[in-house]
Amino acid sequence: MSNKQSSQLISLHKDGLYLLDLNETTSLKLNVPFTLPAQTEPVCILSCRGVICLTRKDNNELAIWKPTSTKFKRVPMIKRGQTQNLLGFGYDRVLDDYKIVTIIDKKTYIFTFKESSWRESKLIPSSDCFFKERTGTVVDNCMYWIANRFNKEKFILCFDFVNEEYSKLNVPMMLSGLEFNSWLDVSRGELCVINHYPSVDDNLCVCRREIRSGKKIARWDSDPWMNVAGNDDEPVDIRFVCIAKNDEVFVVVRCRSKEEEDNVFVYNKEQNEFIEVLFSSHLKVLGCMTKLM
Repeated sequence: MSNKQSSQLISLHKDGLYLLDLNETTSLKLNVPFTLPAQTEPVCILSCRGVICLTRKDNNELAIWKPTSTKFKRVPMIKRGQTQNLLGFGYDRVLDDYKIVTIIDKKTYIFTFKESSWRESKLIPSSDCFFKERTGTVVDNCMYWIANRFNKEKFILCFDFVNEEYSKLNVPMMLSGLEFNSWLDVSRGELCVINHYPSVDDNLCVCRREIRSGKKIARWDSDPWMNVAGNDDEPVDIRFVCIAKNDEVFVVVRCRSKEEEDNVFVYNKEQNEFIEVLFSSHLKVLGCMTKLM
């Protein structure tokens, strides 16, 4: 079954973990039954089927938690203190089991909840790639990450939680020869790519898969481009992009002159511009965030 379109984000703030509802413009501080990492630590948050997977203090273990529960599960890291390892969290619908996957030194390790242990699996298919983001996006039974390569085109690395196999997809390039940033998300139940071109007026474009012959991608189709820079003359850094219900595109930006203030904008198709989203309470310095899947 394809993922339902989510409009909620899990976001780590200075004073705790929050659930942000993009459509309702509300923020709710969650009652977390474990100690959150220090603000100076790199933190990863993943989610699947309403369950959250979050790195804990010193990256020595993971906390598996459902926001409605007062209990959580501890999962020790395969190697303690790792801060560069890739992480994925998903569901094996055949075995009816949650799985965690991590990549360390090109080796793959898998943790299954039923076995409650790690085991080593296969090497990733490309040895010359690196990842700017430790976490990716889960769609159905697959985890996807953006893989970068020096002086080569990016690609999407896919891990299937059912057969525990890797595959690769090309990243759509709308403008060749230009630097761009990419985010992965889910739109209309399928994987999509959001590209950001800083040198082209901070333009964003959403690329959706055109699928033929089963799950094979014939090509990527691009939605109309969106301009971020047109909202303000002041330069901003785009920290996070996602697609919510009704295919609305949300961006989290930070003005370079305001180091401790983030703002959320939604794209208005009729006005052809991004409009600020005002939440019911002030957002205090957003840390890492992920969509609640």
